[in-house]
Amino acid sequence: MKTLRIGSGAGYSGDRIEPAVELAEQGDLDYLVFECLAERTIALAQQARISDPDAGYDPLLSERMRRVLPFVGVQAGRRRLRVVTNMGAANPLSAAIEVRRIAARWALISRWSLWSARRVDGAPARFSTG
Repeated sequence: MKTLRIGSGAGYSGDRIEPAVELAEQGDLDYLVFECLAERTIALAQQARISDPDAGYDPLLSERMRRVLPFVGVQAGRRRLRVVTNMGAANPLSAAIEVRRIAARWALISRWSLWSARRVDGAPARFSTG
C-alpha cells in the first residue's frame, strides 16, 4: 500500500509561515495544505475585492508561495510536493494568477488547476487549467 504524506501549512489566514516552510523543506510530503478560510476571512476578502477587482485573496498568499514553491516538484530522493489551498477566498482566479507569477521564477508549474464552486458574489462556478 502506498503511503500518502499530507502536511498542514496553515490552519487559518493569519497562521505563521515558518512551520509551513519547514514542512515543505524537510517533511518529505506529497501535499502541503493551506486551509485559510472562515466566515470572517471571506468577508474581509470580499471587501478587498470590492475596492480592487484584482484583490480579494489571502493577504499572505504571495509570501507563503514565495517561501514554499521552491520545494515543489520532484527533488532527488524526495517525494513530489504539491500545494493545495483555499487562499483564493473571494477571488480565486486572481490568486491563481499570482501563484503562477511567483512560480514562473523557478519554472515550477507545468500543470495547475483552479476549482471554484461559487464566488461569494454569486458568480457561476468555473474550472480552469493551465
